[in-house]
Amino acid sequence: RDDDQVVAFIEFDTNRLGGTLPSELQHLNDLRVLRLHEGSTSGRIPSEYGTLSSLFLLVLSQNNITGTIPAEIYGLPKLVTLQLNSNHLTGTISTDIGMAASLRILFLQENFLTGTIPEEMGNNVKLERANLQNNYLSGEMPQDVCDLREPTGSISFLTADCGINDEPRVDCAVPDCCTVCTFASLSF
Repeated sequence: RDDDQVVAFIEFDTNRLGGTLPSELQHLNDLRVLRLHEGSTSGRIPSEYGTLSSLFLLVLSQNNITGTIPAEIYGLPKLVTLQLNSNHLTGTISTDIGMAASLRILFLQENFLTGTIPEEMGNNVKLERANLQNNYLSGEMPQDVCDLREPTGSISFLTADCGINDEPRVDCAVPDCCTVCTFASLSF
């Protein structure tokens, strides 16, 4: 291996790239960006991606990805952007999300996520934008997350299914917590 030759970026936007996500990417120690947006990629997100310690941007949006979000992803020390929206992800948002200390952008909308929004998300003090709408989340937006809203915090955009017609629904006061609520749930 020549130390001057590393793979730092893998980007395929608006493509028809199919197949599954290879776990072998875990061996790309210098990978900083993995962006497979608007394609036909399917299968699960390998938990081995949680070892990509240089990764700061993970965008797998608008694909056919299934399964749960591996908790190991939230442990990536440099992860700034996590966009997994518009897939077929299931399960809950792990409490490990609170470990994503560098996270600024979190887009998980338009999936099949269930459960509540973890209180630990309030530990993401650098979070600027979070979109959790069009899932099956319920309960209340944690107060620690609301406390991250501008002007005292860094969140300028926060939304979930908090409209009066949303079922299930996340209780989130506008404008005190959520910046906007949807008023009609997206049907899947």
